[in-house]
Amino acid sequence: MVAMKKGSNHHFRSPFDSSPYTVVDPVVKSSFSARTNSLILGCSKPQASSSDLAYIGKVFESSPSTNMLGADVWLDLSFPHVIYITGTRGSGKSFDLGVLVEGISELTAKSPVQRDVSPIASILIDTQNQFWTLKYPPNPDIPENMEQIDALDRWGLEPNALSNVSLWVPYGTEKLLGDETYFSIRPRDVELDDWCLLLGLEVYGPQGHIIRSALTRLAGSDFDIAELIEDIRQDSNWSGIADSSRNALIYKLQDYSDSKLFSKSGLAFEEIVSPGRCNVFMLRELRDVDKSLVTAIIARLVFRRMGEYHTRRKLARFRGHPLPSVTLPSRVWLLIDEAHVVAGQGTPSPARAALIEYVKRGRDAGLSLVLATQQPSAVDDKILSQVNLTLSHRLTFQSDVAAAISRIPTKSIAQMRSGGASVGDFGDMLRYLDAGDCFVGDHATSRAILVKVRSRVTAHGGYSPGR
Repeated sequence: MVAMKKGSNHHFRSPFDSSPYTVVDPVVKSSFSARTNSLILGCSKPQASSSDLAYIGKVFESSPSTNMLGADVWLDLSFPHVIYITGTRGSGKSFDLGVLVEGISELTAKSPVQRDVSPIASILIDTQNQFWTLKYPPNPDIPENMEQIDALDRWGLEPNALSNVSLWVPYGTEKLLGDETYFSIRPRDVELDDWCLLLGLEVYGPQGHIIRSALTRLAGSDFDIAELIEDIRQDSNWSGIADSSRNALIYKLQDYSDSKLFSKSGLAFEEIVSPGRCNVFMLRELRDVDKSLVTAIIARLVFRRMGEYHTRRKLARFRGHPLPSVTLPSRVWLLIDEAHVVAGQGTPSPARAALIEYVKRGRDAGLSLVLATQQPSAVDDKILSQVNLTLSHRLTFQSDVAAAISRIPTKSIAQMRSGGASVGDFGDMLRYLDAGDCFVGDHATSRAILVKVRSRVTAHGGYSPGR
């Protein structure tokens, strides 16, 4: 066991007196401190720190070997993470995203859910338009929010809100609150493979050749869809190319021109990455393939600029030269709800390749990725290859259970007792979980730990509508 350095502790109330679950498997290794009754997840150092921590919840299991029941669970933010959250609808996975965002963001009032955290720049891909509520504390006039306020009291927490958050909606869709910012995509940021996926083209087919040639001529310039169409219309550019191929491609591009999703003055890196700011992209009204495209563009912009920035800083330090004059955030988190929608297996997905590169090479650029899904069997495996922390909520279908278990970066539980019965199948253990409870798999802990996730301090927008 690893002792935590001395630091100030807030006394969180416990929303439970006991747990119905006893895990027989011993905990051989963890960052648990009996002195502070705390468990640190994602710890990258031999000695766990008492700073740069986000509060996640409490251990919700007893164990004959090391009884951590009721211990406070924290996430170490000093190291980049790839976090994978799975669970059926209503099990708590979107709630987890809110908990993580609250832990890394600037809040309107000081809160014990953060321990010496410098706000981290973050981007949240909101496929269901439910995270605008991060701007607000729970509303006591809404019954579901009143339940949340009661839950906060049981945890010893106060309602709060993010103080530095921007909401973005795509051009061509309606604003929900009225204060969102419209965004579009620069065609120059869309790669050849992306265009072929969007338009249903074969990269090496006739129309794939046309789009490749047009993009080559327009490379290095800001252009819009109309200029791309005009290049394809120019007969002098297409000796030996059938008019029918060009016309079919033009019709497809005109649909995107009408959608207003593309503009030569579209999203730039400086708009979406700002120190301490959380940028929420509300994409519900887009087609799934367009949600994937937006995610791909954002992931590539962040990966490339942050990679270049940290490389220049490392080189300057090594040579004793002045650091780059432009100061960017040292860390960026990208969080994606319903990850199977934007990076699913067997579906057109511009985001797939971008996210694979992001997770495999993003650590040195200070980049973290959080993926949440209700269909773990549908998420591309290559993106999950670098996962170091999992939060596994209730699942039912065997294919999803098997896929979720395969990505837990530590040993699953072999035997658990509950209600006088002994359960020896980890998939069954997942099926028994209540909403808000999850097995946390941490690469620095010798086995999965059952955790009850704390209540959100900001308003939760993911509850089911009443009748």
